[in-house]
Amino acid sequence: MPGLPEQPDPPILQKMLRLIKFHLSFQGGFKADALTLTINRSEGLALLNSIRSMISFDNEADELAIARFNALIRQLPVMYGIIALNMLAAIVTHFSDLPLVLSVVVPGIMMAVGAGRTVAVIRDRNREVPVPEIKKKLRTSVVRIMPLATVYSVWAIFLFMHGDARQNSQIIFFTSVTTMAAAFCMMHAKQAASIILWTVTALFSTFLMTTGNLINQMIGFNMVLIALVFGMLLARAERNFTQLVSQECAEREQLKRMQTLNEENERLANTDSLTNLANRRQFLAEIDDCVAEHERTGQEFVVALLDLDGFKPINDVFGHPAGDQVLVETAGRLQACYAGTPVTIARLGGDEFGLLYRDPGSDENVMTLARQACDVFNTSFRFEEGSANLSATIGMARFPEAANTRSLLFDRTDYALYYAKQNAKSEPVFFSHEHERLIFASSALEQALRHADLDAEMSVEFQPVLDLKYGHTKGLEALARWYCPTLGRIRPDLFIKAAENIGMMGRLTEVLFRKAIEEARLWPGNLTLSFNLSATSLSSETAIMRLLSIAQQAGFPMDRLVFEITESAVMNDFDSALEVLNRIQGAGAHVAIDDFGTGFSSLAYVHRLPIDILKIDRSFIRDLTANERSANVLRSILGLCKNLRIACIVEGVETQEQFDLVCDLGARLIQGYYYSKPLSAGDAHMVLQIEFDMMNKRPPLRAVGSEG
Repeated sequence: MPGLPEQPDPPILQKMLRLIKFHLSFQGGFKADALTLTINRSEGLALLNSIRSMISFDNEADELAIARFNALIRQLPVMYGIIALNMLAAIVTHFSDLPLVLSVVVPGIMMAVGAGRTVAVIRDRNREVPVPEIKKKLRTSVVRIMPLATVYSVWAIFLFMHGDARQNSQIIFFTSVTTMAAAFCMMHAKQAASIILWTVTALFSTFLMTTGNLINQMIGFNMVLIALVFGMLLARAERNFTQLVSQECAEREQLKRMQTLNEENERLANTDSLTNLANRRQFLAEIDDCVAEHERTGQEFVVALLDLDGFKPINDVFGHPAGDQVLVETAGRLQACYAGTPVTIARLGGDEFGLLYRDPGSDENVMTLARQACDVFNTSFRFEEGSANLSATIGMARFPEAANTRSLLFDRTDYALYYAKQNAKSEPVFFSHEHERLIFASSALEQALRHADLDAEMSVEFQPVLDLKYGHTKGLEALARWYCPTLGRIRPDLFIKAAENIGMMGRLTEVLFRKAIEEARLWPGNLTLSFNLSATSLSSETAIMRLLSIAQQAGFPMDRLVFEITESAVMNDFDSALEVLNRIQGAGAHVAIDDFGTGFSSLAYVHRLPIDILKIDRSFIRDLTANERSANVLRSILGLCKNLRIACIVEGVETQEQFDLVCDLGARLIQGYYYSKPLSAGDAHMVLQIEFDMMNKRPPLRAVGSEG
């Protein structure tokens, strides 16, 4: 090249030049010293690169190279076997006419090489060969084919030269068949197949054409034609093979994508999208796995349900994004709490989480683990608008002690949570035999309620509300009573919960309300009737309209009707409850919040709800005389009601001391055993009539503050 100093040709080029010169001078017509070759170093390197690229597989797709290699390691032993058998067949017929080198040495060497290659190929079948090594082996196989084909061709020619006409026919047949069979075996490496086909065909057909025998010349010509046709068939087979491999690769890639997509869909189907914890479906599946594991090994496990206390007000006060933040942070706290332990954490829906203790140990150990989960809520949750303190209640059940099926175990865990919510909020509770007894009792109660004659068995009692300013009854609260012929007298809290559980609350409410209205319309004066509404009634505007219709048909004035609700009932569905309460006030009736201070107490609710009366829960009165803080809370609530211009009833006044202190704090309306226990309908009517007759003559009990 210009600008570069002349460098001596590489040894390989020098050898190639000498071979070319010798070959041309040996053929005649040229003299070696007269031959002028202008092959320079760069052209020689280009030639070598072209040859290398022809036999290289480096730029080939990995999948195609692997497919070629897998095909060849199956077919190479077949090829060497065919060559060996055909050589042996030729030796048998020519053995007496051949020199030792042709009958033993050359065939022995070729068979040994074939045997060695066969052993190597079989060894490759039993191991994982890396792709770079595969490509290298393919290139090596192509390189080795050239001397093999050349030696076989030269050996066949020498056998032809030592044989008679019949033996030569055998040689021609064996050579043609062996060539095509070997090329066919190497068809998945097109370079090797081409080398076998054209090396043997070129050498043997050229030899036949130079024998001077017309028959041999025609056979040689025919071999060339057959090689051309067979070569085209091999080329077509190679294209089909390449397309098939490409198609299979595409299908595998598509299958891989589908599997990835299916795995992702499976993950999404088993994962809570908000917290990335396992969802209910996955949690139940893992419980099933633990049940199966118990059948094999006897390993016990514990299922726990964790429910957040006070979560719903966060959504209502701070908004749903804040609620989502609480759930995500709760998931993170629980994961940090149980990091490195065999505990599965799942979000089952809403603010309920599931815990699966796979290796629980003793009940004491499980209680310790559960309390750790409760303790993660000791830190406040902070939002942009403020902060909130939450707690958690946990119900637990052990398998198989509490139940021997997943469904029953989950139900009993849920009951333990329900029991904890009612009796031990913010504490973990194990399902026990006592709970099982309660379940049976509850089931019996529900069955009795289903078959009860509500009109005959249900009754209403009335507890008066005292107006301290005027010293007489302001109104009465209706209280449900049930006497069951088989179970006896049932507590209201029990049969009301049972009615809610079995979907009878609407029917029960109508029966009790009708009975209360029938009695109240007979009362003297303008006494009010207070009636408690359940969460079921608050969620249905239709149910309220039926109650209002009952009052209208009975001729009971709407302004004497007070519907009492609890904060917890409102929080079940705040928007629906708000519509129902507005409907009540729109009809002329009044709304009272019962048990204020025990639910989700918030000034925001008091401000947003259409409230006429606020009833302070008896828990503030119970320790009123011994706890200054309770007195301060009561004083604050009374002041709040006065400022909002709503009435306030103090419940649970039972002693003279409580009565005196409540009066001193400025309360006007009280309710409790100090004034009157609940009265039957007949007793209430008698007492009210006597009071009505004496009302204008009776002085006030005490001087109290102005009406709130």
